[in-house]
Amino acid sequence: MCVWDESDKKRGLFIVFEGLDGSGKSTQINLLVERLIKNSFDAIGLKEPTTGHWGQKIRKIADQGREHVTSEEELEYFIKDREEDSVQNIIPALSAGKTVVMDRYIYSNAAYQGALGLDPEMIFKKNAGFPEPDAVFFLEIQPEEGLKRVNKRGRANEGFEKIDFLKSVHDIFNGNASGFKKMIRIDALKLQDEIAELIWQKVEPLLNRSDS
Repeated sequence: MCVWDESDKKRGLFIVFEGLDGSGKSTQINLLVERLIKNSFDAIGLKEPTTGHWGQKIRKIADQGREHVTSEEELEYFIKDREEDSVQNIIPALSAGKTVVMDRYIYSNAAYQGALGLDPEMIFKKNAGFPEPDAVFFLEIQPEEGLKRVNKRGRANEGFEKIDFLKSVHDIFNGNASGFKKMIRIDALKLQDEIAELIWQKVEPLLNRSDS
């Protein structure tokens, strides 16, 4: 596994968005990236799982269900996908001083695979060595409301968006695993512009600090 050197003096900011599907992550990521660029910051949006080899395996599970794939194998797909993403995308961008805004990261991994029966703390430990975010936003929404929003825009993912499974994921996101304690929690039912402003209030001081 690649290990990110936190002492890199050119390190940009790394911001992660987490939450159930339907929480509005994609919208807020787009708004934040646009605002960063408008304010003359070099920012990019990334997403996990990626469209690479291992990401495609994960997306196949999402589309078709997880039959014939064990929880341990699924976790390994995520870790290998994250390693490729770190080497090819995240680390080069941070090393160049860019602000990286990520749609899902280790926290989703711990919650979703935790809901399959794996230990979230074990998942966090297996992901040690990957770049550490400067801020992690968790858009809080109840599973029923999130699934309702997802179904309005099209078919839910067979492998990840069943209500009982989502309730377990939600419970783990709100559990006591150490990795979840750093998340900044925001009510996803607030108005879109209000959420964006709350996020900006947390991000702007980090930008000023990194720019000094």
